[in-house]
Amino acid sequence: MSLLIDQCRACAHRFYPSRLWCPACGHDQVQPVAADYAELLAWTVMPAKKDESKRDESGSDKSGNNESKVGDPDDTLDLVVIATVRALPDGPVLVARLEDVPTHIGQRLRLFGRKTQGRVLPWAWTLPG
Repeated sequence: MSLLIDQCRACAHRFYPSRLWCPACGHDQVQPVAADYAELLAWTVMPAKKDESKRDESGSDKSGNNESKVGDPDDTLDLVVIATVRALPDGPVLVARLEDVPTHIGQRLRLFGRKTQGRVLPWAWTLPG
């Protein structure tokens, strides 16, 4: 599972999101390439309303994780991690949503695309180390 980004056939510049022509050289021929890994440049953690589709009729988390989050005494918020990452080895820089909270700048991530509201958006898992 990878995130597909575009690469210019003329100059090999990689970019995301897709454009009609290369932002580096203006060439109009691009090809999709897989971006599997990224390096974490920065991140922020934001509160967000819980996704009710992940809860059963009793209000319990269907995943079995019923622990409250820090700063979430009424159990109505999830934590959302948004990060700026550089796809490896040659870019581009992306804004991606992370599955979990990273530990340090420079941490390696595993990129993947997740379809949301009809569009595939960049997501990533943190890797150990």
